This record gives sequence, structure tokens and C-alpha cells, in this order.
Amino acid sequence: MKVNKQKEEVPESSVNLHNQFLAEMKVLASVAKTLDNPSFKTPDFGYYLEIKSNFLSGSKGYEGLNDIVELMSLAVSAQASFQKMAQIELRYLSSKQQEYYNFVFLLLEEMFGELPQGGENQNSQQRRSYDRQKFLQKIQEKLEEITHELKTEEGRQALAEYKDCLESLAGEKEFGLKLLYLFKRYNFTEFATLRTISDMMVYLQDKNVKNMKAMEDLVEKNQHIFVSLGRIIGLPRNRENTETYGKMLQYLVLESKHENTIQQFMKMMEVMKSWKEFYGKLLEIRSQYPESEYQLPPEFKKEIPGLSIYEDYEKYIRLFEERENSQGLTTTY
Repeated sequence: MKVNKQKEEVPESSVNLHNQFLAEMKVLASVAKTLDNPSFKTPDFGYYLEIKSNFLSGSKGYEGLNDIVELMSLAVSAQASFQKMAQIELRYLSSKQQEYYNFVFLLLEEMFGELPQGGENQNSQQRRSYDRQKFLQKIQEKLEEITHELKTEEGRQALAEYKDCLESLAGEKEFGLKLLYLFKRYNFTEFATLRTISDMMVYLQDKNVKNMKAMEDLVEKNQHIFVSLGRIIGLPRNRENTETYGKMLQYLVLESKHENTIQQFMKMMEVMKSWKEFYGKLLEIRSQYPESEYQLPPEFKKEIPGLSIYEDYEKYIRLFEERENSQGLTTTY
């Protein structure tokens, strides 16, 4: 005679932990639902996400271009800061002001300069690390050190504005300051180049950017502009062609066109990455107590809040997460 084995109870500690995760996910799902926007599912924004995914994942034809296009995007958006800093350096030339400019350049070189020949020792490894807070602290301390030695209020104000530009470029990621270092290293002062690219982006806002032939034709007419900038930001010589620059221009136009939508989308991605962490923990608990062996509490059968949003955007959540993880493992240049 077959005797049915009595199912075990799920430990109370596991039930409480499960419910804690469920509660956290409910809050995050509510935030994500508020951020979710019909614009995210429009064909044009979907095309932007497709192009963004190609750069992030290094799809065929996009290999190794993500950081390059990020630098180019930042160069165009930060052109006002670069221009202002260049004007200050040209106009205010006292020994103390030049001391400040040189001090900043040496700091940038410590963070982004090429490693010396002969291997990576401890000191060279330190030279390549990016520490935003340390950089901001040093430029502030140096400014305070020399401000009282400047003879005019105008000169002091100019250096204060110079420092403000540095702070604006010093985002959480290192692209802004790295770009400044590259511009200074190669004596790049033709900021009209950046303005020309910006004008192209404005011109293309209402054009069919899916037409790559049109993108490439525009690049070809202005190839010297893209080549000069491309060499500074590190585009390999074998990728210097109208196809590569056309892809980058296409991305820049779409990024500018959907700027506000992208900001909201990225906020939702951040929320959903946190949601995903709890989701993994929740599934792990549920997997430990299969229904065939345990008497499951009602909470273990509840619908998971936010699951439909996750399923809609799973591809992008994973892609952005993988990109951030890879950057976390490789935080130096």
C-alpha cells in the first residue's frame, strides 16, 4: 500500500525573507511603471535602442566603437566648456595662472597618460586610475593656494570659472576629463570642428537617419573634420572610413533627438537593475522549496510585481548591466 509522504513546512525565516524581497520588488515595480513610457516602444526610439545595442555589444561593424562614440558625443555636448577653457588660457597668462593650467594638465596625465615602457609596476598602475573626488579636491586646493597671489579680481574670477568647467567635465565616468586631456595633449584648439558636427546633428533632426547612404555622403563632404577628431579620440586608422563615421553620426543624431526620452529610459533601467537583484534572490528561495516536497505559503504563489516590465525590456537591462560590469572590471586606461 502506497503511503503519501507529508509535505514539509517552509521555514518561517525563508518565508519572511521571501516576503521582504517581494515587498521591495513591489515598490520598485511601482516606480518603474511610472517611468515606463509609450515613447519607449515607438519605432524611432526602438531604432535608437537597436543602434545603442550594436555599439554596446560590439556587433559586426561596431566592434570597439562604443567608447569612441561616447567620447565624440561628449566632445560635441561639452564644446562650450572646452571653448571657454581655451579662451581663459589664452587671455590670462600670469605665471600663477599658467601654473594652475600646468598643474591641471599633470593631474590629467597621471590619470590618462600612456604607461611608460617596461611593464606595469605599482606606480604606473596608480597613474592610470580615475578618482573623481580626489581630482576635484586637488584642483580646489591648488586654486585656494594661488588665488591670493593673483593681482586682480578678474584674474581670480577667470580661474574660478576654469575650475567650474573642470567640475562640469568631471562626471562619474571619466570620459569628460579624458577627452580634455586628449585635446590638450594634441593641442586641439579647432573647436569650430565640434560646432560643425553639432550643426550637422541639428540639420539631420527631421531627416531619415536610417538612410546610411545619406549619412555617409554628409561625412564624405566633411571627412577632414571627422578624421581630425577621430584621431584624437582614438579611432584606429583602419576604421577611418565613411561607414564608421556614418554610424557614429547616425547615433549622435538619434541620441540628441531622443535626449529626454533616453534620460527617462535610463532611470527606468537603473530601477529595473535593482529589481532584478531582488528577482534573482526571490527565485533562489522559491527554487529551494519545490511544491512537490513543501507546503507552500500563499506568498510563494503570488504574481511577481514588475515581471511584465522586466520581460519587455530584459534585453536592454542585461545589456546595460553587462556593460557596467565590464567597466567595473576595467576601470583604467
